[in-house]
Amino acid sequence: MLKVAKTDSNPETKTIAQNFFQKLKKRRIIEILAAFIGGGWLILEFVHWILIDHYHLPEKLLDVALVSLLGTLLSVLIWRWFRGEDKRRGLKPEFFLLPCVILATLFLDIFFFTRLEKKEGEVLAERKWKNSIAVLPFANISGEEEQEYFCDGVTEELINALSHIRDLKVVARTSAFSFKGKEQDIREIGRKLGVETVLEGSVRKSGNNLRITAQLVNVVDGYHLWSERYDRQLTDIFAIQDEIALAIANRLKLELLGEEKPQVVKRHTQSREAHDLYLRGRFFWNKRTPEGIQKALEYFYQALAIDPAYALAYSGIADCYSQFGWYDLLPPHEAYPKARAAVKKALEIDDSLPEAWTSLALINDDYDWSFEEAERNFRKAIELNPGYPGAHHWYSMFLAKQGRQEQAIVEIQKALEVDPFSLLLNNAAGGTYYSGRQYDLSIEAYKKTLELDKNYAPAHIFLTLSCAEKGLYDEAIASAQRGIELTGGNYPLAIAFLGYAYAKAGRKEEARQTLEKLLQINKTMYCSSSLLAIIYGELGEMDQAFLWTEKAYMEHDHWLTYLKIIPVADSIRSDPRFASLLKKIGMD
Repeated sequence: MLKVAKTDSNPETKTIAQNFFQKLKKRRIIEILAAFIGGGWLILEFVHWILIDHYHLPEKLLDVALVSLLGTLLSVLIWRWFRGEDKRRGLKPEFFLLPCVILATLFLDIFFFTRLEKKEGEVLAERKWKNSIAVLPFANISGEEEQEYFCDGVTEELINALSHIRDLKVVARTSAFSFKGKEQDIREIGRKLGVETVLEGSVRKSGNNLRITAQLVNVVDGYHLWSERYDRQLTDIFAIQDEIALAIANRLKLELLGEEKPQVVKRHTQSREAHDLYLRGRFFWNKRTPEGIQKALEYFYQALAIDPAYALAYSGIADCYSQFGWYDLLPPHEAYPKARAAVKKALEIDDSLPEAWTSLALINDDYDWSFEEAERNFRKAIELNPGYPGAHHWYSMFLAKQGRQEQAIVEIQKALEVDPFSLLLNNAAGGTYYSGRQYDLSIEAYKKTLELDKNYAPAHIFLTLSCAEKGLYDEAIASAQRGIELTGGNYPLAIAFLGYAYAKAGRKEEARQTLEKLLQINKTMYCSSSLLAIIYGELGEMDQAFLWTEKAYMEHDHWLTYLKIIPVADSIRSDPRFASLLKKIGMD
């Protein structure tokens, strides 16, 4: 029987393939590819998760990294392939190809780098978070302006409910409300706030009848992801808010942890009347004027008269008195004990309120001078709700006073991440930089705040200090004068900073005139003794300065705790009596 031998149908092809793979092996091309795949993946992950997601650098940085890696890989492969030839060659292609690859890589990198810059006119960096939302103010279509507080309240409570979902980044109230009444494309609003989705809606309230519509919009294309209309009775308002919050979580495919769902659908009162009064109180509180805070205080007390177990109303009262104390609108011995009584009552009823823990920490810091307890309570508030900007804000100020500048900057940046258009927080960033003697950054932050609202008095007032330290005395004095004008001409903090600016500029007679005005004001309303001490110190009158710091100590003036670090106290800090003062308040 004839046997047919098996032969390779194409031995030449097999030989070429073997030779090619032999060359790859000899030039270690496969090893290089494996190393670049592994190393490149690690580099891209670092850029994505650390530089972009954590430090919020522009997403185009990922393109720069990818182009650079590919260009480097091609250059290495070209070099290894042609330099591995055994025979000498007349024409050396690597000397032509390598410059082409390098130039192409540099060109593309420059192209992407030019697109990393912010667009002109934008105050804050844009950033898209994974699983992020902005809840815009629900439109009042009731035809009654008096119902505005109710619509704002519905919006604010949805923001608060959603902020308890840890996998969802929620833009805070102030920034969301900065778009109220403005006709802008939803996609543009989402881009400015740096979010992926936007919730908008409307409220029609007529007697006991209620219609609420809500739509969840994808920022990328403007299409609705979800929408619903609720025709209910006013008594169902709590249930509607719960349904909307849970529907959003479901639509965004967010898995609620065991402890999160009760927080999202939590009801702080069963009384519709008490709830309504609380919403009115928050409406006036958010105006952040002395008159608005006083009106808010009245509504919070009225809510408690109906429901004495309403923890949020107690927390609101604590907020009001704390702000009265911090802005020197009431003497410390009058403001802070009332704030403490309210916050303790709130925590007895519900110890899961981050707002209440923040208020308590603020009292511990500014009035009790119990700094370890203050830090524990700030951290407790942040643990309960990492998305609550108020806790990060006040914790940042606490850290700055303690001289922990880098940590202070991190905390104020966390607050601004969720509330980028907040006047209060942008202004606080200026104060944080000022405490660390970064005057250029401080002035920049204050001016950015004034870009958001040119009539925001605190920015003018505190800009005074940074300009004075930079030697920009005319600008410092003008800022203080504008702050005085915006606050009615009689606000001690603004007048004191003007006096300091005069003294710093060497205009001692005008500084003394300002001091006299403050002493007259002090006869009829509270004026911080620490601020008087600062002006005396800058005038070189140390005995008078320490007379007033002693008075500040007796009053438990909160400005006293800032003197350890802020530049305005430089003139008195070198005096031996200052070390004794710090020891008395526990900051030595």
